[in-house]
Amino acid sequence: MFSSAKQSLHLHGSSPASSTANAEKTTQTPIQKLAKSDPALTVPQGSLNNSAGESLPGPRSSFRVGVTEDKNKKCRRTMEDTHAYLYNFLSTPAPVYGSEVGQKNRAATADPTANSSDPNPQPVVETDNGYFAIFDGHAGTFAADWCGKKLHLLLEDMIRKNPNTPIPELLDQTFTTVDQQLEKLPLKNSGCTAVIAVLRWEDRVPNSQSSTGSALYAPAAVAAVKGAPEVTDPHAGAADPSGATESNIDSTHAHPNQPQTEARTEHPVEARLRNEASRQRVLYTANVGDARIVLCRNGRALRLSYDHKGSDENEGRRVASAGGLILNNRVNGVLAVTRALGDAYMKDLVTGHPYTTETVIQPDQDEFLILACDGLWDVCSDQEAVDLVRNIQDPQAASKQLVDHALARFSTDNLSCMIVRFDNKAVKQRKNEAQIGVDSDQPRTGMSEADAIVSNARKQMGDSLEPVENVASEMIMEEEESEPGPELNPEPLKDAQKNN
Repeated sequence: MFSSAKQSLHLHGSSPASSTANAEKTTQTPIQKLAKSDPALTVPQGSLNNSAGESLPGPRSSFRVGVTEDKNKKCRRTMEDTHAYLYNFLSTPAPVYGSEVGQKNRAATADPTANSSDPNPQPVVETDNGYFAIFDGHAGTFAADWCGKKLHLLLEDMIRKNPNTPIPELLDQTFTTVDQQLEKLPLKNSGCTAVIAVLRWEDRVPNSQSSTGSALYAPAAVAAVKGAPEVTDPHAGAADPSGATESNIDSTHAHPNQPQTEARTEHPVEARLRNEASRQRVLYTANVGDARIVLCRNGRALRLSYDHKGSDENEGRRVASAGGLILNNRVNGVLAVTRALGDAYMKDLVTGHPYTTETVIQPDQDEFLILACDGLWDVCSDQEAVDLVRNIQDPQAASKQLVDHALARFSTDNLSCMIVRFDNKAVKQRKNEAQIGVDSDQPRTGMSEADAIVSNARKQMGDSLEPVENVASEMIMEEEESEPGPELNPEPLKDAQKNN
């Protein structure tokens, strides 16, 4: 990168215009280069430096988001954290019965932003469903920046195509898809830890086998129509042998395979389930690495993530069984985290499968969420963080309080903190609104907020899209010139690259 910079500055026979053009070319970030082929990567940062674009609360929003970030310039030369949030994430799909209807619905929603030439675009559906994410990059910002622009879009697409599949499974599949796509892109050494949360309105039915006491209506209804057990819990009492998902998942696995017609008579068991269903607020989380999410319930800190570190015995055993080893609490002496997105050169050891949780929000008890990178948690306990901001109602002021606290405690890392404050009065009101967050059997018209943001970016690009292969071939196939950060030990890195 230094050689490229030198070449852009020397004046051997080149005109000022060409020198300027070369300088602009060499100062483009990898994300800016890839944006030539992907409108989602051109979405401008929104308020509070939101990577998902401009997302603001509406009149019926039942939560508020505050974000504060700090490079921590005394200790770090670069900022490698990224965050994203949406106030109107994809609405909760209604059940899809049978392969014919499922295929039609999936085809209709395959790419809602594709027809960007429509002079009368569909309105954004106000769902009051939230998406929140923090990505902590290492070996450059590329993976974190890419995830900030893309992960929520991939998750929405996954939910559309699999409306009857439990969300924790779709989160795992989305993380796998992210890893697969990052592996195809340049800068394969770049990676990031991630913590994301999806807050949804759901119609749920009682389920005594579930740790939350209820299960999502859609899988149960589809299972009832097929004659399968109404509610099952495939995760109860059994841990995933791969360690991919360790959570209190309560859900129904349903994969309809019998053709159905769109005009159908409601199954008696389905009708009973519909009558038993109640609208509830449900929080799903997923994380890889040591970024963390904490829920404040009646003043008590409840951690909804798992720290994937080399110092963790369970993770150490998993790495060893995959053929690696832990040296100085680092995977093969390189990475301090044992799970991450990206890091293609170590993917056999540093898996991208997340830890997931599912929590039914209790309006009378649950107050707010804290999402933050390890720069905070290295110097602050979960309970201490909750105690510091519990009485600060403004989420923006609360997030700043935690970042300032971490700086005062001499944190040595980048700092990013997001507070999601619940409006419990609004939550109770929304529970009785039929047209908020959850689709009926006939999907409503309109676009998700994320689709609308990308659609607008696509219009701005016009016909200038280039094939991704052409763009990738032009990119600098080397890591960004940046400090490795505390997650990465650069000494054994070259040896690790040679072996991959």
